[in-house]
Amino acid sequence: MRLRLVLALAATLVFGSLTAADLTITFNATGKGGAGTEVHYYSSAYHMVRNEGQKRDNLVDFKEGVTYSIDHKKKVISKISFEDAMAALDALNSPKMEGMGGMMGAMFGDPNDWKVEQQGTETILGRTCQKSAIKVGKLNMVLSADPTLKMPMPDAAYTKMMKSQAAQFAKMGPMGASFKKLYEEMAKIKGVPLKTHMTGMMGMDATTEATKIDQGPIPAGTFDLPTGYKLEDEGKKLKDGMKGK
Repeated sequence: MRLRLVLALAATLVFGSLTAADLTITFNATGKGGAGTEVHYYSSAYHMVRNEGQKRDNLVDFKEGVTYSIDHKKKVISKISFEDAMAALDALNSPKMEGMGGMMGAMFGDPNDWKVEQQGTETILGRTCQKSAIKVGKLNMVLSADPTLKMPMPDAAYTKMMKSQAAQFAKMGPMGASFKKLYEEMAKIKGVPLKTHMTGMMGMDATTEATKIDQGPIPAGTFDLPTGYKLEDEGKKLKDGMKGK
């Protein structure tokens, strides 16, 4: 799973004043879930995750309320709106999805069985991070966030983005419900995560850790969509999938 590229979905937002300078963080990703170097770009209007090794980008456009997943190998751009993402998440509570719980619960665990624990501090790149462990069903996330490092977008924008990140998993029933709860809890954690470790579901064991942090203007053109690529409506696919089409 290309988790950090697939999971960043958009929100429709009203912008306030900037809360911090533009931010660029380079991460090293290891384990099952996608290895290699990722660069995360944060501005007041956009969030870009770029993985040169996998030739994939994920772009969140806060102004338009749209997320674009860009596959440079296939030259395909998949888009999904915040409205469609939330509709997919709402469908997790439908009788159809709830009926899958007994059949699939043993595999993914109960999404209503969750807890959050504080595990002290961890130093990453000389920064003191607060370490938190989140368990939802059989899914486990341990993350270390620097509470002094601020996102350049308003807090409400970041929170809504985090809450919407489970939408790509909505069609997976109980597994999607687990991710939905996971990102709801992640949205409550203050600061910027500089290290994450996800385990516990279908052999997943993926770690990301920051190796470089830059605060300042992001080069022009970073958030531009490539030209000549095929554009697909992932939101429509999700809605059709939830309807059984």
